[in-house]
Amino acid sequence: MITTLIALVLAAPATLTVGSKAPPLAVDAWVKGEPVKELQSGTAYVVEFWATWCGPCIKGIPHLTAMQKEFPAVQFISVAASENGPKEKQLDKLKTFVAAKGDTMGYSVAYDSDRDMGKSWMEAAEQGGIPCAFIVGKDGVIQWIGHPMEMDKPLAAVAAGTWDLNKAKQSAATEAKAEETNKELSKLMRSAQKSGDYKALLAKIDEAIKSDPKNSQMLMTKFQILAGPAKQPQEAIAVGKQLLPMDFGAMEFNQLAWVSATEMPEKSRDLDFSLAAAQKAVSISKSADPAILDTLARVYWDRGDKAKALATQQSAVDLGAKGDMDADTLGEMKETLEKYKSTEGAKN
Repeated sequence: MITTLIALVLAAPATLTVGSKAPPLAVDAWVKGEPVKELQSGTAYVVEFWATWCGPCIKGIPHLTAMQKEFPAVQFISVAASENGPKEKQLDKLKTFVAAKGDTMGYSVAYDSDRDMGKSWMEAAEQGGIPCAFIVGKDGVIQWIGHPMEMDKPLAAVAAGTWDLNKAKQSAATEAKAEETNKELSKLMRSAQKSGDYKALLAKIDEAIKSDPKNSQMLMTKFQILAGPAKQPQEAIAVGKQLLPMDFGAMEFNQLAWVSATEMPEKSRDLDFSLAAAQKAVSISKSADPAILDTLARVYWDRGDKAKALATQQSAVDLGAKGDMDADTLGEMKETLEKYKSTEGAKN
């Protein structure tokens, strides 16, 4: 699921997943398209959950219509199972909305007033946001669950008969395990923040890393905790060095550099590491991000390379002034530049 999901309050354990038999349809009214009493063997379906109040759902309507045209043998059913407002007015509101969309909403639309399908599908699958789509194969088995905007390739494979269900089940199981780990980590984090004891949290993170040594995000989480609230800077640097060769974005490397150079006790800093991280961030960003250049300048300055610090900070300010950087941030960068100039000038 992508990050633009609209949260729903769902709490049931996951009893429905990829590889499960699809639950029955249970709607109160068909707003568009011929009524579908039940999922028929020999027909593939896309069952999507949405609401008229959901911005991402509305944005995705043209995409669903295009996909229904591309795959006419697949029956698309869009279920409004979480409408808001007075219950007696929900159906009329839905009908008005769908009528206004006309042909741009080119698939079947159903209304579930009691949210029965919301429970038997969404809650059972532990799907916490809409829009959410389920691809059901010709055998009535769920082949894929996810955001409709990410459905193109799996649906094409299901329609062509080339979809690897076993691989999809393994992927879904891996994602479910990761989600459970994240939930446990969140619980341990809250406990650690209250007690100030991060041992249990770090042990759980180590357990996750041991099962997946290349999990860069988990390693980054460990770095942040060690460098921050756990107050173990030397251990944080060791983890940071593991992260240096990994595939990260510029901002992640910039964070490694900034935290290690500015937020750790001075005696625990490793400015060689900070420099390597900052230079990698600059390289990835192609020297086009003033905030990242600002970090590199700070590392140069702390390492005693004043000339490079001044030149890099000047580049950061010039770049920020040309772009859309907010005035406060640009002002801070200019102040830093003046400090570098005055301090260096006093020594010359």
